[in-house]
Amino acid sequence: MIRKAALLTLLTALLASPAGMAGTAVAAPPPGRVAAAAPADPLSVSEITPEVVRVATSPITVAGTVSGTPGSFVRVAVRYSRGRPFASRAEMAAYLSEQGYGTTNWSTRIQATPLDQSGKLPFRFTVTPAELGMPRPGVYPFEIELTDAGTGQRLGVERTFLTYVPKGEQIPKVKLAVALPIVDRPHRADDATFMDDDLSASLTSGRLASLLQTAQDTGDGVTWFVDPALLDDVRVLSSGPRNVRGTRKDADPAAGQWLNGLRSALTDKTVLATPYADPDMAALVHHGLDKQAAASVQRGAALASELLGREIHGTTAWPANGKIDRDAVDELAMSGVTSVLLSGDALPPRATGQNTGQEAPQNGQPVPPPAQTTPDGAATLDTVADNPLTALLADPTLSEVLGGNMSAPGAAMLARQRFLAETAMIAFEQQTGPSGQTGQTGGTGQGDTAKAATRTVIATPESHLWTPDPAFVSSLLQAASSAPWLRMTSLDSIKPGRAGVPRADLTYTERDRQAELSRSYLATVRKLERKADAVATVTEEHTDVFHTAILRLSSASWRGDGKRALSFAGQVQKAIDERIDDVSVLDTPRAVAGSNGQVPVSVANNLDKDIQIKIRVTSASKSRLAIDAPAGVYLTPTTRILAGRSQLVNVPVIVRNEGGDASIAVQLLTDGDEKYGSAVRVVVRATGYTGIALVIVGAAVVIMLAAVVMRVLRRRSRKVFPFDGSGDEEGPPGDRQGAVPAERTQSP
Repeated sequence: MIRKAALLTLLTALLASPAGMAGTAVAAPPPGRVAAAAPADPLSVSEITPEVVRVATSPITVAGTVSGTPGSFVRVAVRYSRGRPFASRAEMAAYLSEQGYGTTNWSTRIQATPLDQSGKLPFRFTVTPAELGMPRPGVYPFEIELTDAGTGQRLGVERTFLTYVPKGEQIPKVKLAVALPIVDRPHRADDATFMDDDLSASLTSGRLASLLQTAQDTGDGVTWFVDPALLDDVRVLSSGPRNVRGTRKDADPAAGQWLNGLRSALTDKTVLATPYADPDMAALVHHGLDKQAAASVQRGAALASELLGREIHGTTAWPANGKIDRDAVDELAMSGVTSVLLSGDALPPRATGQNTGQEAPQNGQPVPPPAQTTPDGAATLDTVADNPLTALLADPTLSEVLGGNMSAPGAAMLARQRFLAETAMIAFEQQTGPSGQTGQTGGTGQGDTAKAATRTVIATPESHLWTPDPAFVSSLLQAASSAPWLRMTSLDSIKPGRAGVPRADLTYTERDRQAELSRSYLATVRKLERKADAVATVTEEHTDVFHTAILRLSSASWRGDGKRALSFAGQVQKAIDERIDDVSVLDTPRAVAGSNGQVPVSVANNLDKDIQIKIRVTSASKSRLAIDAPAGVYLTPTTRILAGRSQLVNVPVIVRNEGGDASIAVQLLTDGDEKYGSAVRVVVRATGYTGIALVIVGAAVVIMLAAVVMRVLRRRSRKVFPFDGSGDEEGPPGDRQGAVPAERTQSP
């Protein structure tokens, strides 16, 4: 009974108040503030219908909930400005931030109410635009404030806007382009290795599942940016077993379902490809990786077309944080990009006037400066290429609302109200001349209002790694599509108008530079790129095995995540080194004899492809061993080595001094004379053994000849005896020496 009585008291007071209650709570505060109230906020506005007031007599319903200590007394104060719509978006921002906006025509209704025993009290009231004092079309301020009835301390406040556009009112049309990213950080290092299993969880119940749901729920008025590297990771995840840091895992069927669902959801919708792996373009250009930047653009469009099954263009770039400088713009233009999506404050309008206090006074006060209108969302950027780029400039406030946090109760509804009010204010702005002076339509429905040039505004989430609330995005786009001042358009249809707003140059601050991928990290990437190029060019087909792996290392998603980035780079380096090692020099010791000779060098090709390679040999011990070639360098012509085979090369050498163990350095080179792997040292035993052998053989021959001569001489010096018939040719040596031969008698 207490709760019912309290609710009845509040409703009676609210309905009795003719001007007390109409408005919306602020869903997305001005830049720099939290997008939505914390869940513990004691004041929650959950309903404002209709979102756009079209009929002066139609009821407006506002509802919400007050929470606090059971039985405590609180005051709910509803404040609104009778007959005073906002004159500009700057006033709207000042109102939200309580910085400078004010009016002397505030009306307030206060109701002191005890909370029930649950500590909550819902409120609901209904009023009409006439009761709220809304005499003409415009955007009106509205707020609900909750205070402690005893102390007067503010417990909560919601500030928002109510947009009033009567039927039949003619206001300029505004073209609205909404761009949404389907981007994720890389999950593979080299093509064969997933560094984690996070992708599967994201596809089934995480951020990527929400992105798919958003794509399925939205109509064809949205432009989608798709990262081909993400689609490729999903395809590999679904197609077969995968290596997750050394662990073999089966294919994930949920990944295939997600990819098929995305193809279906994006059918007949405007889809653009980001450069492959959504690289940090500014960092690449600033650190001399221009070739990689251009390759990512070309690879992105080709792979997106292949994976989505229809032609996808990659001619629009969307750099990280919507910021870029002139050097990167020039590189994009030379890579075939024709437009670049930036944050509106990256190319700000040039100031066209200021209040000097010398204008004709009104009521004794200087005339305020002209209200600044929202510039068109397209401009022209001159480049070093033949054709300029189109700068597509996202409105910072609309982008903040679109990408805001929707976790708090009522936050989505309040964000829609803010978005509609901001775009309505853009429509109410009236540009009357090149000087930039503006005026309010004032609800006349006639004259210059109908003649105003159509402007284009663009809304994007501020982060590429945006986590959407599918229900919020869908409802926001439906509300925008039905707003009488908005017309949805695709991003690729936007062109700079003939009467462009003067703009300053691109703003790229030191803070923007510090946010880039670091110099030391990109030095690692550059080193790996050179090694990967060598791996590619050594094969006859120039098979680029690590091309996409190097591109993934340059993803802008590594900003602020250096530890993870280095772990990916380490795995890529390991994979490159393993492939380089498949072409190797056999480093077993060799021997060479004599003062000159040849040293055999053998190169083995364990790859599955033929290679074209050069072999360069130099001496690492020149005092003992020299290479018998010009300048002491032996270089083979380009040599073909078949897959799974080896090649033997004989290197001419010269042995110096006493010889001894020496070494030669064998360096493999690509056909373009780039080093392939590290030099290999081969030990050569260079002893000059051939000269020693000649001396030994010569001495042996002399000794042998001397022995023969001595034997001959001995034989010549011997005395030869005649045969005596006894069979003894010779007598004992003692008998022969000094013996006188007997005379032979002769018969008479």
